[in-house]
Amino acid sequence: MPCRLVLFFAAIVSAEDVERGKPDPQVFLIAASRLGLAPERCVVVEDAHAGIEAGRRAGMQTIGVRTTHADLEADWAVATMADLPADGFLSLTQRRKDAAETGH
Repeated sequence: MPCRLVLFFAAIVSAEDVERGKPDPQVFLIAASRLGLAPERCVVVEDAHAGIEAGRRAGMQTIGVRTTHADLEADWAVATMADLPADGFLSLTQRRKDAAETGH
């Protein structure tokens, strides 16, 4: 039986698709490309330092989920995904848009 997870995702990138691991941003840049999105329109959700760094290097906003590392330095950090407000992703992308428009 084929994996049905693909029904829930517009794009999937796995270790087989990249040559370099995190903190290299390749995995996130490929994902953005497959989605047809500019990196600055993307949000990375990570629970590790290397993933947060890869997201930043890709030019993406980052959400750090502090389930395994209490000291993640992301654009937004939460203890669990349940702590992220429903508009969390939109809020991060809007914050970046506003900063670009004001030059801050």
